Amino acid sequence: MIFQLSGKVDAMFDLVIRNAVVIDGLGNPAKNVDVAVQGDRIAKMGRIDEPAQNEIDAHGLTLAPGVIDVHTHYDAQLTWDATASPSPALGVTTVVIGNCGFGIAPATPKTRDLILANLSEVEAMSLDSLKAGVKWNFESFPEYLEMLRTQGVYLNVASFASHSAMRTVVMGADASRREATPEELDQLTRMFREAMDAGAIGLGSSTFENHNGKDGIPVPSRLASDDEFRAYAKVMGDVNAGLMVVTCGERTDIRFLSELAELSGRPMVYAPLLYYSNQPNRAHTIMQQCQEARKSGKAVYAQASCQPLSMDFKLENAYPMMTVNPWSELNVADHNAFLAAFSSTSFRDRFRASLSRVEGGRIFNGDWGQVELTIAGLEKNKGLEGRTIEAIAEERGADPVDVFFDIAVEEDLETTFTAKLLNVDEEKVGELLADEGNMVSLSDGGAHLTFFCDAGFGMHFLGHWVRERQTFSLPQAVQKLTSDVADIYGLIDRGRIVEGAFADLILFDPGKIGISKTYRVNDLPGGAARLMRSAYGLDSVWVNGVRIFHSGEYETVQPPGKVLTEFKKGKPSIGMAA
Repeated sequence: MIFQLSGKVDAMFDLVIRNAVVIDGLGNPAKNVDVAVQGDRIAKMGRIDEPAQNEIDAHGLTLAPGVIDVHTHYDAQLTWDATASPSPALGVTTVVIGNCGFGIAPATPKTRDLILANLSEVEAMSLDSLKAGVKWNFESFPEYLEMLRTQGVYLNVASFASHSAMRTVVMGADASRREATPEELDQLTRMFREAMDAGAIGLGSSTFENHNGKDGIPVPSRLASDDEFRAYAKVMGDVNAGLMVVTCGERTDIRFLSELAELSGRPMVYAPLLYYSNQPNRAHTIMQQCQEARKSGKAVYAQASCQPLSMDFKLENAYPMMTVNPWSELNVADHNAFLAAFSSTSFRDRFRASLSRVEGGRIFNGDWGQVELTIAGLEKNKGLEGRTIEAIAEERGADPVDVFFDIAVEEDLETTFTAKLLNVDEEKVGELLADEGNMVSLSDGGAHLTFFCDAGFGMHFLGHWVRERQTFSLPQAVQKLTSDVADIYGLIDRGRIVEGAFADLILFDPGKIGISKTYRVNDLPGGAARLMRSAYGLDSVWVNGVRIFHSGEYETVQPPGKVLTEFKKGKPSIGMAA
């Protein structure tokens, strides 16, 4: 692209983007118009003859609002990395942190180690890296937001109050063992109200059975009673603001979220809405229940993913297997104990028996045709790379469970596997994505760093679901990624290209847009590794009128993002009964 610096002292606008095909984020057809930016807002659209300080000739590329990623875990990373990498390079201009209740604020000096240990375990982050990187310039939630403002952020950031962090500060280690006493619940609700007054977007929480912290014990929010959730809902009702997002286990159903929505008058969001091949009706039933709730006036939504949930792992850190009994017995095992267990006929038989039973909260359910040997640990096994366990087992005339463990044990547990766990049937997934009450989301940006990198879900959605599958038109897809999400979350003047809106923009080639395969980098504090992805066909990204990414490189600018603390009042209209 041609970037022209006019340097005119009499320029009317800071920036004009000419010759772009504009998708406004509201579902309207594309338009060939110029877009002018003054300060952090879109000042004018149409034919613009007035001079600008900076002008860009887009040469027919598509200009759209930036992707809004409402399910990230950049809470810790933002204290050492203001860019929230890799999200800006993947078309994201606004992130919401604190999801699943796994934030790092509040955090008193005596609870910091426990909060980080739980975060490290449940979100698969290097504990050494967290300890080396997190800057503890805060204790309370308001102080955390102020720290982000003072330090600066490249993206717009909204934060949930962290349910597990609040419980840890109030209850210590008991937060993962029991319900709160009435006195503790009073402390928790006052702490939540303080967070809401400071600008929290709501409450992030989890009741999901897979979410375990240090030493395999449940994360604190899983021990919260239903009355504790009701108490938080009442706070949101009192302040007439916020929403609650719960990563739901089997105990938390749409009926209960509907009750909380009615009690608070605020939106409730179910996560994650994923297609389970072993429970083919599960996701669609949840979707229909959300639809029924909205028809009755309760703002209940869901977060869906447009990508298969895939994870890379070795057997000493096999997150996908950790909820398949008897794997939980290995939480404190050393290398030799892992080897002994995986060599044991008894362990294998119990593992096989567990997989034969349907369990709703489990993410791996024995589909060995979706588990690939990605990197062999021995040269003699290199020919197995890229093949599934099912295919190898058929060739050997053996049981897949035995083949899985035999290869790993032979290679001293150095084998890397990749499992496609959920959301594999794209016909069924497409039906979930099409529902207007299901947000395209669930990137988990900033978490599970050695297992996957889904922060580029927006680029995948535009490339795969629009260009390749043609399930959505480009205006429909952009709307799903931008204004629909902004309206459900109450983000003011975000997710749209209209006069007066904030200039959060991406310029891209719809014929090329997409994401790369994952690759590994060692750039976390202490040199820890993470998986990354790059975007194809993404030219530029602007946040609040400032370009932060261009042609594969970050721009060296003062961080232009804003810590968002003011949100729309009232219920969203998306998917609600007229």
